[in-house]
Amino acid sequence: MPKATHPKSRVIGDVSIYPIGAGTSLSDYVRAASHAMAGVRGLRLVPGPMSTAMEADRIETIFLAVKRAHAALLRMGVQRVAVQLRIDHRLDKLETIEYKVRRIQNAR
Repeated sequence: MPKATHPKSRVIGDVSIYPIGAGTSLSDYVRAASHAMAGVRGLRLVPGPMSTAMEADRIETIFLAVKRAHAALLRMGVQRVAVQLRIDHRLDKLETIEYKVRRIQNAR
């Protein structure tokens, strides 16, 4: 028998998106991708040094954010884009980015 679905599940994602062959400084590209994702309604972003954590009510919101970031880099003239996306969609309980981080920090 399947477990009950939490009435307000969250989708947590982690994305790293960057151009290939654009040199050693990628901050302008990362900034453009981040700005494009920030415009997605219902999406919460937490930038990190190597990737950006994302949180939303729907998986489609995560996919839309990645699509917009990808398009932003293409508009900058990038010829090749690499995307690494990980998604954790848990239906049995409500989790947030902060909850997951606290669980790791308190595991000591």
